[in-house]
Amino acid sequence: MLDFISPIGQQQALVNYTPDTPDDDIFARSWLEGARFSSPPPVPVVATIPASQAGLIPDLIGGSLPMMSKRLAEAIESAGVSNIDFYEAEIDDQKSGQKLDTHLAFNIVGVIAAADLAKSAYSAPDGPLISVEFSSLAIDPSKAQGARLFRLAEFVAGIVVHESVKQAIEQANITTLTFTDPAEWAS
Repeated sequence: MLDFISPIGQQQALVNYTPDTPDDDIFARSWLEGARFSSPPPVPVVATIPASQAGLIPDLIGGSLPMMSKRLAEAIESAGVSNIDFYEAEIDDQKSGQKLDTHLAFNIVGVIAAADLAKSAYSAPDGPLISVEFSSLAIDPSKAQGARLFRLAEFVAGIVVHESVKQAIEQANITTLTFTDPAEWAS
């Protein structure tokens, strides 16, 4: 499982985003559904760091607008991952006044129900998809269908990465990420 961390003693910046509403929809765009967008977002996709929320901008940013550094995107693509749509982005750092183009907004295309629920510890009051609360997760490799990176259908904010992707990220010397064994991961 792919997680992001802030180095000890450094506060992570809080990034805000106001979703657009695609022309063919009445709902705001969701970056977590795992489906390819029917129409692309306006680019650059703009995110804001309010002055009061300034801090370290990590290589991976979660939340309503997933973003990753360009160097992380390059490392992931070098590992053969091809199911991510990237969009140029701009981060408006209101404390420094800078507009940064160091990150890309991204949409992971593909949600896979790869949890082995018989071997996982979880609570699913709303059913076995989208927002399962795991205290321990077991992945069934046969259900992953050879995917190298995907959103977990049982908890769509969870990003599962293959060992080869982990190695490519580590070889790129990206240190603001951590990889958690699924058995130790909690949603």
